Amino acid sequence: MRSSRDTIRAAAVVGAIALAAVIAVAWAAAPTVQALLRATRPPTDAMRAASAHVDLTGTASTPPRPAASPRTDRERLAANAHRLLGIPYEWGAKGPEAFDCSGFTKAAYASIGVKIPDGSFNQAEGERPLSSLADLTPGDLLFYRWPGSKGVGHVTMYIGDGWVIGTGSPGQPKAVTVYPLTSDFAQAPGTIVTFRHVVLPDER
Repeated sequence: MRSSRDTIRAAAVVGAIALAAVIAVAWAAAPTVQALLRATRPPTDAMRAASAHVDLTGTASTPPRPAASPRTDRERLAANAHRLLGIPYEWGAKGPEAFDCSGFTKAAYASIGVKIPDGSFNQAEGERPLSSLADLTPGDLLFYRWPGSKGVGHVTMYIGDGWVIGTGSPGQPKAVTVYPLTSDFAQAPGTIVTFRHVVLPDER
């Protein structure tokens, strides 16, 4: 007959195994939980205020052309992004035959050796309110919360002079395309747009 001490010891072992299993499941699920939290992260009051009065003065009538012979990482980023023009949009696609919005931006950055995560809500980590075009540098990522949606649901890349490049934007062709940022606000009034500036290797 087992002693009470043996019974306690056995129970402790079983409890430890069960706890370890719970921790393992939680650890495995952590990235998914974190992603869900980012995906449903509501905009701040500063983001709302900036987007309500964003100054798009200075938007050019035609988009800037990428450098013919890019010399910096930022110029190479723009040139490589333009090489993807016309590739079809497909939800969840990561290339090379089709892209969704974050698949495109991830591929553009990867072309210059910069790794950014998948998913517009993950790429938005460190986002800031957008108040005017003066806030932006070519290559910056732009994030969108459509009217009625709290979380980030879309991403494009700024190329300068008030123009962006991306895929899957409302009112645009279902392919990687270049268009003025003003179109996003016209297509979906009340959209909240933020941005993230990524420091490139040759700028560190």
